[in-house]
This record gives sequence, structure tokens and C-alpha cells, in this order.
Amino acid sequence: MIRFRTISFISLLLLTLIGSGCNNIPKAPTATPTMSEAEMMEAAQATALAIFSMTQTQDAILNPSATPEPTATSTPLAPPTIPAPVIPPTSTAETKPYLSVGYKSCYISKDGVEGYNWVPYDRLYVEVCYTNNGSGTWNQNYYAQVTRNDGGNTSPLSVPLGKNVGPGEKACFSFNQNMAGYELGEHYSVFALTTDSGAIMNEGYKACYWTVY
Repeated sequence: MIRFRTISFISLLLLTLIGSGCNNIPKAPTATPTMSEAEMMEAAQATALAIFSMTQTQDAILNPSATPEPTATSTPLAPPTIPAPVIPPTSTAETKPYLSVGYKSCYISKDGVEGYNWVPYDRLYVEVCYTNNGSGTWNQNYYAQVTRNDGGNTSPLSVPLGKNVGPGEKACFSFNQNMAGYELGEHYSVFALTTDSGAIMNEGYKACYWTVY
């Protein structure tokens, strides 16, 4: 609205100045210099521009432009925390004794047939086996000896190993039972695994049983 009024005022002022200039032209020119019509138009335009500039300044003071609000910046989200992988504890190998006897077994047979029930005069074959459960090696000079001889019929009284047996391996010794036994009932002989120095190993005893009918 203010700008419209300003433009109307300027237009009216220009028309007044032009009309006034035309009416004041003398009929008989004098020696005093006068402004031409073009110069009067130029002066009127300069005056109008000055008034318009003042009006624009007043309008800007009365109606200041709104100050733009700062743009809100979003706070960056922190990346999700990844839990560290759980590392299981390192298992330590079981420490085994240097010399140790594991599984022990006894096989009794006659003419290649395994069994435990025999008649008095049966000739038997006895095999005793030991598993090396230690960390050391049984050398070839280890042997198994008879520590209880049923009826004196078990022979020989000792059998050498004859080879090296490492950890986890098995050593077997073969004996003869010349007679199952005179008396009916249960019979047995006991064998012992012995080192090359003559010491019977812990858990080195093994009893082998059979029955006479």
C-alpha cells in the first residue's frame, strides 16, 4: 500500500513540474538562461528517485525482513557397540606320568578257541596285554613275570617284551598253562609287568581266571 502511494505521489509531482515549466516560459526570451524541457525532465526524475529511495528506506525500517532461523542440525547417532568376541580359555594338555599302565586284558584259549570253562587236563594258552598310558616308552627289556602260579603249571615264569612300546600302544605277553588244574572249580594265575630294572610297575598286576568242570 505504501509503495503504491509513493508511486502515485511521484507521478503527480512529475506532472506538476512539467506543467509549471510550460506555464512559466516567457513570451519574449530574456538574456537569463533557462532549463530546457529535457533538463527539467531529468531534474524531475532525479528528485523522484531521491524521494523513492527515502521511501524505500523508511519502508525497510518500519517493516524489517524476518531474520531466518538457523536450520536445526540433527545430532549424529553413535554407531552401535559391537561386543568383543568371547575367546574360550586355552585348554591345557593333561600331564601324564612317565610310566603308567592303562587298560589291561587277559585272553585264555585252547587250540585257538577262546573260553573260560575247561576240564582238568586241558592245555591252555594265556595272553596278557597292557596299554601304555604314560608319556614314556617301554623298551624291549621290559617283561611280564608270573607272581602266582596256579598248580605250578604256568610257564615260562617270565616273557620279555622284545620291542619298544610307545604311549598309547599295547604290549602283549604269551604264556602256557600246561594243565587247567586237578581240582574242579575256579583257578587263576597272576602276572606282573616289570621294568628293565626289575621293578614291578604300579597297576602292573593282572590276574587271569578260568574254571575247571
